[in-house]
Amino acid sequence: MYRPSAKECAVILNQNAKKVSDRLRHSAEEIAPRIALYTSRTKEEAYQYVKEILDNGYRRIISGGGDGTLFHLISMAKRYLEEKNVQFQRMEQSVKKGLSTYSLPEFGVLKLGTGNSLATLSGVGNGLMPLKSLAHGMDFGTFSVNLIEAEQRCFTFSGMGWDAAILNDYLWLKNKTVPLLSRFIQSLGGYLTAMFIRTIPSVVLRRKKVEVVVTNEGDCAYKVTPDGERISLSQKPGDVLYDGPCNVAAVATTPFYGYHLKAFPFAMTLPGYMQVRIVKAGVAELLANAHPIWRGTYRSPNFIDFLAERVRFSFSERMPLQIGGDPEGYRHEITFSVSDLSVDLIDFRNPLPPPLYSQDTPLS
Repeated sequence: MYRPSAKECAVILNQNAKKVSDRLRHSAEEIAPRIALYTSRTKEEAYQYVKEILDNGYRRIISGGGDGTLFHLISMAKRYLEEKNVQFQRMEQSVKKGLSTYSLPEFGVLKLGTGNSLATLSGVGNGLMPLKSLAHGMDFGTFSVNLIEAEQRCFTFSGMGWDAAILNDYLWLKNKTVPLLSRFIQSLGGYLTAMFIRTIPSVVLRRKKVEVVVTNEGDCAYKVTPDGERISLSQKPGDVLYDGPCNVAAVATTPFYGYHLKAFPFAMTLPGYMQVRIVKAGVAELLANAHPIWRGTYRSPNFIDFLAERVRFSFSERMPLQIGGDPEGYRHEITFSVSDLSVDLIDFRNPLPPPLYSQDTPLS
C-alpha cells in the first residue's frame, strides 16, 4: 500500500478533551512511529508544539479534541506564521520576495471532544480510526472552509444569547456533577439537562427583552429568504441590517453546531460570506419545532438570515458569548469578519486512490 513520506502528519491531543483517556493516549503512541504525536494540557504548551510542527515543515496538523481545540490550533498557526512574516519583511528585498506570504497547513480533526461540529462535516468516525488510516498510507482529499475572525481568534461559528447561556449552564452543571454521572453529563444529555433545569427557567422568568442592532461593516450583504434566495440589501458599510428583539445572534461559515445540529443551513452557499442568524423565537416555538430546527429545515419569520462579510452586533445589555463552543464571558458589542484566510480540512469521506506504485516498490 502507498505510504506518504514519513511523518507528514503531526497530531496534538488535548488532554482536557472528553475522550482523551490514558487508554487512547497509549493507542496513539503505538501509531506514533509513523505520525508525530504531541499531548498538551495548556494553550501555552499547544502553542510551543504548533511552532515546532510548523518549523519542521509538516503538511498536516491533526487536532485531537473538540471544536475549540481545533480553532485554537488554527489561531496559533496563523499567529506564528504572521510573526514569521514580520521577520521576513525585515530581510533584503531579494530574499523576502518568495517568503513574504504564508499559508496554513491542512488540518484534520479527531472526534474526541463534546460537540465536534467539524467532525460531522469531515465525515470523521469515532476514536483513532482516521489517524490509523493516515498512518497506514491512506490519503484523503480536502475541502476549503472560510474562517471567521474576532478578538484575535479564528473559528467557523460563534453566538451570543441563549446558545451561549446554555453552554455556561452546561459548564455549571458539569462542575456540580458527581463522578458517577460524569459520563452522562459530558454528552448531549448534559446539555439538555442544563437547558431544562437552568437556562429555560431563567429565560421564562426574564421580563425585559434584549434588543440588538446588526450593522453591515463590509461591502454587499444579502437577506436570505426561507427558500434560500439571496436579496441584496447593503452596498456600503454602516447600513443597519436588523434592529429589534433578539434571543440568539450568531454567525457561521459551516452549517453545524455539535451533535449534528444544523443551525446554519445557508452557511456554505456563498464563498467568502458567513451566515448571520437572528432568532426571535421564544421557548415554546423552539421546543415545539425542535426536530426540524435540528435538521436545519425549519423556517419561520422569527428566524432571520443574512449573508455578510463583516458585521457588528450591538446589544442593549451585556450578553453571554461563545466562540467555537467555548464560553468567552459577556459582551455589549462585537464585530465578526470573514477572514482573508481559509483552511483546508481533511475530508475523510473522500479517500484518494493510491498512485500506480508505492515508495516501497522498486521501479523495474
